[in-house]
Amino acid sequence: MDSLWGELPTVLFLFLTSEFGDDEQLAVEDVFELHAREMKWRAICIENSEIHQRLRLLQRENVLALPEPPRRNFDREFRELLSREISGGVGLLHCYGADHLGSILPWMLKYPRVPVVVSEGPKVKKRLRHFFQSLFYSRIDAILVPTSTLKKRVASMRPVLANRIRVVHPGLDFNIFNPNHFDFKILRQKWGIDPNIYIVGMIASREYTKAQAAFIKAAASFLRNEELASRTKFVIVGFEHEGNEDLIDLINQFQLQDQIILAPAEESIPKVLGSLDVYVLPSSKAMFGLQAIESLAMGTPIICAAGPDSNEWTGNSQGGLVMRSGDSFDLQRKLRMMLDDPEELKIMGQRSVQFARENYDRHLRTERMHEIYERACRRRADPVS
Repeated sequence: MDSLWGELPTVLFLFLTSEFGDDEQLAVEDVFELHAREMKWRAICIENSEIHQRLRLLQRENVLALPEPPRRNFDREFRELLSREISGGVGLLHCYGADHLGSILPWMLKYPRVPVVVSEGPKVKKRLRHFFQSLFYSRIDAILVPTSTLKKRVASMRPVLANRIRVVHPGLDFNIFNPNHFDFKILRQKWGIDPNIYIVGMIASREYTKAQAAFIKAAASFLRNEELASRTKFVIVGFEHEGNEDLIDLINQFQLQDQIILAPAEESIPKVLGSLDVYVLPSSKAMFGLQAIESLAMGTPIICAAGPDSNEWTGNSQGGLVMRSGDSFDLQRKLRMMLDDPEELKIMGQRSVQFARENYDRHLRTERMHEIYERACRRRADPVS
């Protein structure tokens, strides 16, 4: 057992959503990492959610699945459930997401020695202020956010918590996200692309159809230049033909059938990202940035939509450029800037790997979480202080 983690009380993770985006993926990875360090844990999640499926494979007896989420505020059945968990030995709550704090924090006033940690993602919303808000929020010992920009935004919306907001960067396993561990010629051959051709790519998502349309329009504009067209291909990975007829019509309209490859989904995201020369995130809605960070770790420069946090992994890393969200003209202009300077593109990739390894190592994230848990436990050991 890792002695550092063995000294902590049992942590109860609360996953009260059926969604499974970047936030939830990172949360599950946290549990797996802390389980590997033999930290004592339990989890409450939603039955048959993706989180439930994954956690019960890890350790079924530690997972309690609810048929539906608790009410947003003052759910008395959930109060009884929390009471049983704390009586059973739980000594710290870590809630991923803030939507159900109204059914958590009021009941925790009864347990002043049990710390409450909250992870909040980029979908932070300003909630209505009420008389008891400050009292309830005072039960939060730390609120974790992935970027410094988000820290400022949360502080403006939760001023009572400003001095308890902690930046905990996403963390990657560099045994997996290691460009030296892959042969990228394999995917290029599968896509039918010559090794000397630049590949500009994005990963498809049904949530970002407008972003895919912007990507296609940027390709059409970019490829009007015959010299650029002769040395560049575009790839949308994970594209589903069903339901995307409008995008296919757009490709046909611009006569890009030979320049834009609609590739099936791949199991290995690192291999996909590393096979590209430029990775594009043209929508600010996708600006949590986990895929952007993964791309940087694989040595692939990025062009990402301007968003509250985008400069933290482009400007800071010097591994990419920022574009106006959804603007196909700006995207093609930034592509030309990158691909017109092959030497700078190569250097961008090298800087990207270094930046990712210095700032987004999973071990650094884990150590940071231990520090926050330990500090919260010390604070609650003497709740009067």
